[in-house]
Amino acid sequence: MSSNQNNSNQEPNAVPANEQNELPANTPQPPLENDDTALPETSPLILQTEPPMEVHAHAHTERKKWTHYLWEFFMLFLAVTLGFFVENQREHYVENQREKKYIQSFYEDLTADEYDLQLNINFLRDQKLQADTLQKLMLNVDIKQPANAIYMYLRSITRSSAGRLYPNDRTIVQLRNAGGMRLIKNKAVSDSMVSYYRTADIIQFITEEGVNNRRLLRERYMPLLNAGDFIKTVDTSNSIVNVPENLYLRKADPDIINDCLIEIDRIKALNLLLAIRIQLLKEKASRIKNFIKQEYDLK
Repeated sequence: MSSNQNNSNQEPNAVPANEQNELPANTPQPPLENDDTALPETSPLILQTEPPMEVHAHAHTERKKWTHYLWEFFMLFLAVTLGFFVENQREHYVENQREKKYIQSFYEDLTADEYDLQLNINFLRDQKLQADTLQKLMLNVDIKQPANAIYMYLRSITRSSAGRLYPNDRTIVQLRNAGGMRLIKNKAVSDSMVSYYRTADIIQFITEEGVNNRRLLRERYMPLLNAGDFIKTVDTSNSIVNVPENLYLRKADPDIINDCLIEIDRIKALNLLLAIRIQLLKEKASRIKNFIKQEYDLK
């Protein structure tokens, strides 16, 4: 009884003393709930090598109205139109400046022409007086009388370069070569330019006719003159001079003198015509100058 009582008094779950030491020494034991030495639980360390992927939510885009597209088209059209307008205005300004430059140059040409034309007029009038005197001398020619004046006048009025008209055409040549006549937008001015040089061309044609008359007169009078005396009438500067010694004709053939008188009269008449036309051209130059000065406000 006592032994059974002792056994009954023992805890039913108690481990026998001889079995408590049967587990290995290194066997881990579960921690106790109230064990103060237990470590707190920590999350594992994660090494992040790439940036996290961003997730974009698809926002709802509102559809544009047709008025918005119309406004964009209008703004684009306005920008292109304004650009074209500005460029057109720039080109217009440049052409206006070029036009005024050509007009200024033409104005200067006319001013130079006025001076040169007056020189031509004076020369032609002087030649007419010489031709009148020469005609009188040759009508009463005598080989025994000094003929210094005949030598001088024959040589003077037969020079080919004498009385030539060379208008200043630098501006009109530049305009024609560059196709720049279109730059002269004032039609009245462009017409006056063309008319002026057309008149000058006619005068030059008449001048060439006078050169032919002089050449014929030279051929006519050669038999009348002595070569030695003829040479003496020109100095080293090619100017006609009246030498102090007396000069005489070689012969006084009536037929030759008659032919010379005819050619002298033709030269005189042509010079008179040229003087009139050049005077008209000079007056035209003056009128054109006044006109373009008002049209283009030249200083």
